[in-house]
Formats: sequence, structure tokens, C-alpha cells
Amino acid sequence: MDYPSIFLILFISVCVVSTVLGILVIINNHKALANKIFLVLIMSVNIWTVGLGFATVAPDVVTAEFWRRFASFGWGSAYAIIFHFILIITDNHALIKKRWSRLLLYLPAALCILVFGLPTGLNKKPYNLHLTQFGWINVAENNLWDWFFYIYYISYTVTGLVLLLRWGIKSSDSKIKVQSRFLFLSFTITFLLASISDVMISDIPQIAPIILLMPIAVIYQAITKYGFIISKPTEKKSRFSFVIMEVVAYIVLTFLQIRLTELPSTFKLAIIDGHTLRGIITQLQMLLSIYMVLKEDKPGFIAAVLINALNLLFTLSFIIRLKTVGPLPATISHLSTLFIIVLIGMYKKKTAANIREINEQRNILKLSEQKLYHMAYYDSLTGLHNKEWFMEKLESSIQEAKKDATLLGVIFLDLDSFKSINDTMGHSTGDSVLKMTAERLSSCLREKDTIARFGADEFLILITNIKRLEELKKITDRIIGVFDQCIHVQDIEYFMTASAGVAVYPVDGEDPETLVKNADIAMYEAKAGGKNQIIYCSPAMKEDATKKMKLTNSLYRALDKNELYLHYQPQVDVKTQKIIGFEALLRWNNGEYGMVSPNIFIPMAEQTGLIRPIGLWVIKTACKEFKEFNKSGNKSITLSINLSIEQLKDITIAEKISEILYATKMNPKNLQIEITESIAFNEDYNILKRLKDIRNLGISVSIDDFGKGYSSLNRLKTFSIDLLKIDMDFVHGITSQSQKDRAIIKSIIQVAKNLNVKVLAEGIETEEQFTFLRDNGCDIVQGYYFYKPMPASEIEKLDIMEAYR
Repeated sequence: MDYPSIFLILFISVCVVSTVLGILVIINNHKALANKIFLVLIMSVNIWTVGLGFATVAPDVVTAEFWRRFASFGWGSAYAIIFHFILIITDNHALIKKRWSRLLLYLPAALCILVFGLPTGLNKKPYNLHLTQFGWINVAENNLWDWFFYIYYISYTVTGLVLLLRWGIKSSDSKIKVQSRFLFLSFTITFLLASISDVMISDIPQIAPIILLMPIAVIYQAITKYGFIISKPTEKKSRFSFVIMEVVAYIVLTFLQIRLTELPSTFKLAIIDGHTLRGIITQLQMLLSIYMVLKEDKPGFIAAVLINALNLLFTLSFIIRLKTVGPLPATISHLSTLFIIVLIGMYKKKTAANIREINEQRNILKLSEQKLYHMAYYDSLTGLHNKEWFMEKLESSIQEAKKDATLLGVIFLDLDSFKSINDTMGHSTGDSVLKMTAERLSSCLREKDTIARFGADEFLILITNIKRLEELKKITDRIIGVFDQCIHVQDIEYFMTASAGVAVYPVDGEDPETLVKNADIAMYEAKAGGKNQIIYCSPAMKEDATKKMKLTNSLYRALDKNELYLHYQPQVDVKTQKIIGFEALLRWNNGEYGMVSPNIFIPMAEQTGLIRPIGLWVIKTACKEFKEFNKSGNKSITLSINLSIEQLKDITIAEKISEILYATKMNPKNLQIEITESIAFNEDYNILKRLKDIRNLGISVSIDDFGKGYSSLNRLKTFSIDLLKIDMDFVHGITSQSQKDRAIIKSIIQVAKNLNVKVLAEGIETEEQFTFLRDNGCDIVQGYYFYKPMPASEIEKLDIMEAYR
């Protein structure tokens, strides 16, 4: 058996495999220092391997020594490079940061190359070569320089092993511990086996570079699995053991082909001659190369290029050396194989790029879908779910509750006076308060419960799997208790309260919309009832809300259906007890609900904006009817009409009133506009300007319900007022003998007299009230004690002119 050729096959295989590993590592990241050192290590091992391989099969001792000297450039530097590599990966690179320390590190390697590689005369007999059945082997004489090499490689190897062991022990990273353990074991086994094969056993070729492939492969495995050297993520793992076997098979086929060329042309194997057999081997090599490229990705491609390039060089050397064209078909075959390999590699690279692009687009699409989902179902500020997600969740929870016969609680929570934080401290502070509120609310809920931001400062909470209402009440008490603690934003304390309404499935609704609507109704009841509380929805609330909704809808058609009309309540001079004016009072007779109180429909009209067209209709109708029952045109009789702040927000209100006066031929001196105290003392410049524009038309202005709101004596001084109307709540206090109410009335009358403003008291129902007001100097009274509100037709029956006579 040709043992030298077998060893040469092994050496060349190691060379090809290690080269593939080095190229793969450097391709992944050519900037990393550890990767560069690893590639240098591969190069030194290849020099060592090639030298030993050709030295083993050398034809004579001179050639064998030449290749041995060539190999010393590899094994002489390999141990220093391995130690350098270990210093880097174990984070001990600082030890050789200075130039002199690096020179010291590589000094033994330089001496080995000088002594064993170059014919300097320092080592008179560096090699003791003997020809055996395994080829040329070296039997060390163990001279001074041999012992120098032993000390060099043992000290560097043992120190490297200690560093690897300490690296794993000190690190808390589990990955580093695994890497350290595998590298330590592989280098330890290599050190022991190489020492036995190359030092202790002297009758076989030195196979240390073959054994060294084991730690090199372990390093590559660590790279592909943990990425401790490269910075980029590795691609799909190749079956590297298969690559090694394929490389070995290819090189074996190459040696078979070489042997066939040395046989006579008459050689036959069965019916196949030598030329045909070489052609078959060439085709098998081509198939093997193509298979490696197709199946083993980048390692296969690099290995295939290397072994085919080497074969091409061998065939060319045969043509040149033997001066024959016999190997030409093989040369063309190897060239064709290289061309096919490159084409396949380019195609695979392009395909891989397309696949990467598709995957990137898929990932982008996935991220976009996630982003769209988050935008569609999450609140961007608080990170909570939004209304849409909540409604879908509520729908599915209703189905589960229906199946399990359990209750659900839907809580509609609104922060009290949150707008003041935004207005005073800014929206960024308001956002911080909302975030912290959302966190606190989330933390007090059970894991199976759900919270969502409904909008602005409103939250929806779903409580599931409730057996009894007592369970729900405990949870709602815990929710409202969240606001007992203040919220700190930028070292400022904010004390927040909240109002919440609760709707219970199936009592308050069996679908999401109804449950949320009824929880909202209960929340507004909590607001109206003083805030900072939780109120459960009740049948009365739902009925009232339904009625308000229907009334609001009916109010839009009230004018068209002639459901609105006016009553007038006479105003009486206290001294003469004669009628000196009227207050126009709006009434609504709804077709479904009958008479609707102004306290109900006036706020509805203001909220919907209907107060503007209704208000203009009141002014126009009142002016027309006043002209009818004041045919004499007496300027002493006044018509009082209420004007709301919503009407005064209309920038053309004064022009519209002027047009009505012109159309109805109403004398402005007969018209008086009543405004509330909150309007009169409003700081809005535009509101005050419109009031002045109305006064400039010749219309007088009175303040209704004086004393009930925030009275400002300074405004009475600066703003021209013709009449103060004392609120009826004070007037009713006269009968109850309330000394405070009587004192307030006296004070209002005295202030008005001092400012030369007349005073009217409304709500007079008894003689006692009238007498007190008369005795304290009140000018005008209005109430059921004299006249009830009446339609214009009844006023015409009163002898107004007679009353003045």
C-alpha cells in the first residue's frame, strides 16, 4: 500500500479544509483583529502541512530536507500565533499592546525559523531524516535547539490553556463558558496527541497539523454558533463534516488519476481502458465539485474552487514537464468545472440576494403590519388599547359571559377638571399625568381585566368573570381609590379626582354599544352629582337619557312644528302697583312629552347651538306681539328678553337685532336685554364688545339673578347697567325669616341706589315679600303675587294705558 501518498492526501485535505475555514471567517468580518490572526494561523498551518506532505513523498533526502525547512516556517510560527489568538479572544490583548511585547511574543518563533528553516549554520544538523514505508520521517536527536523548541511550544500551549480556563471561570456569560470549555478541551487533546505523534513516536510521519485541524474546526464551530469572533450574524450552517469528506474523496480521485497516468497504455480494468477510466474519474470530480457548490453553500464553493484550481495547476505542470498533450482533456475539464462552479456561485449569490430582499420586504411588511395594528388598536400616548380594540374585546367577552352565565362590568371613567392642568401647566405635563394615571389604573386591575383609553381624559375598563355585584363593587372602590394619592410631575404634586359610571351586563345592555352608552350616562350622573365618585347605571338614568335624546331631536323641529311660543309676565312698579314692563318667557309644548320645562330645553338648545336661531325667533316674535298690545307706542313700557352667552358669541348678533327692530318697527327704547351675572362679569373682550354694540342701538341692559353668581362691584362701576334683578332665592328667604337673605337684599338695593341703577325683585308670591321690598326701596317687582305669565292675547285684555293713568 502506498502509505506516503495516503499521508499526502491527508495533508492536502487538511490544507484545503483549513483554507476554506480561514476564508469564511475573514469574509464575514475582515476588520476584526481576531479574524485576521485566525487567517494568519491558517496560513501558517497550511505552510506546515504542505511542507510535511511533500517532504513525506520526496524522491530523495535533499528534496525532503528542503520541504522540511519550508514546513518550519509554519510550525515555527504556529504556536506563537495560537497564543496571540488566545490572548485576543480572552480579552488579554493589553499584554501585547506595546511593540516590544509583541516582538518578545514572536521572538521564539523567529529563532525556530532561523535555526530550522534557514541554512545559517546555527544548527548544523536540524533534521535526521530516514526513509520508511510511510515516506521520509524525522527522528529528533534532541539537541539544544530541539529542547529550545520543546520549551517554546509547551510553555506557549500550557499558558494558552490556562488563559482559556480562567476566561471561562471568570465570565458570568453562559455562552463564553461553553466556548471556553470546548476550546480548552480541543487544544488540550491536540497538545497531547501531537506531542505523542511528533515527539514520542519516531517511526511515522509527523501528523501534528492534521490533529491541529480539530481546534481549528472547534473555533469555526464557535464562530458559527456564538459569533464570538465575527461581528456579523452567520448565515445558515453548512454540514462541514460533509465538506471534509468530499474534499478527501476529490483528492483521492486526483491521486488515482495520477497513478493511472503512470501505468502503461495497455492497462485495462475489466473492459475499461486507462484513458476511459481517467475520463470517468474526471467526470466524477466534476460532479463532486458541482454537488459541493450546490449543497454546501459558501464552504463548498470555496473548497471546490481550491481543489479544482490545484488540479488545474497539476495538469498544466504535467503538460509542461512531460511535453505531452495527454492531460489536455483533463485540463479543459477542470477549466470547464471552474467556469460552471463560478456560474453556479454567481447564480446562488444572486438568488440569495433575491431571497434576502424578499425576506427583508417580508420583515418590513410584517413590521408595517405590526405598526398598523398598533396604530389601529393602541393609544400612542399611554400604550393602552384604544376604543376600537376595547369594543371588539367587549363583544367577545359578552359571548363568553353568555356561555358561562357570568356578569360583566363596563366602567366609563373621566378625570375631573383635567383641562385645567393642560391650560395652566401645558399639554406635556397633562400627557405625563395621563401616562401615570393609566399606569396606576392598570396596576389596580386583575390580570384578566382590560383597560383602554377612550379619548382625551376618558378611560374604559372591562371587568370580566363576575359572579356577584359585590365583587364588582370591590374592584370599582379600588379603582376610585387610585386617586387618593397625588401624582408627581417635575416635583409638582397634582391631586386628581375622577368620576366614573358603571354598566353591568346583562342588566344594562347585551351589546357593546349599549353597555358603553349606559356607563357613559352613569358617568355624567356622577359628574352632575358632585364628581369624585362612581355611580352605577339605573333604569331611571336610562329613561331620563332616552328622554333627553328624544327631546334634543324634537327640538330641531320645534320651530317648524310651531311647538314654541311666548308668555309674558308683567313687571309692576312698587309705588303705583301699575304695569311698567313685561318679561318674555319661552315655552315648549312637545307633541310627545307635553310641556317641557325651560330648565331642560334651554340648556339643550345651548349645547346643540339651536339657541341662536331660537333666540332670534324669540326676539322677532316678542317684538311683533309687543307692538300689538302696545299699540299706543308708550316708551315707558319695556319688553325684557333673555340673551345667553352662546348668542353673544355670534359676532353679528347686534346687526341681527338691529334688522329685527327695523323689520318690526320696534322702538329700541322699549327693548331691554337680560343677561346673567356670569355674562356681565365675563372677562372676554369680544363678549363685552357685543354687549356695548347692543347698548349702542338704544337697548337697555339688565342683569338677571344678581347675587347668585360671582358679583363684581367694580364691573357695576365700569359697565353701564340699567337694572339689577334680585334672584328669587333671596326673595323666598324673606318669608322664611332668613336674616341673611334680608340683609343681602337690603345691601343689593342700597348699592344699586348709590349707583343710580333701578332694582327689580322677581318671584314675589306673598304680601309679606312685597311689603319688605317696598319698605326697603325696591323699584319694581315681578311674580305670581301680581300676575302669572300669560299669552299675548290675554295681555291685550289688560288696560295697560289705564294702569298708567
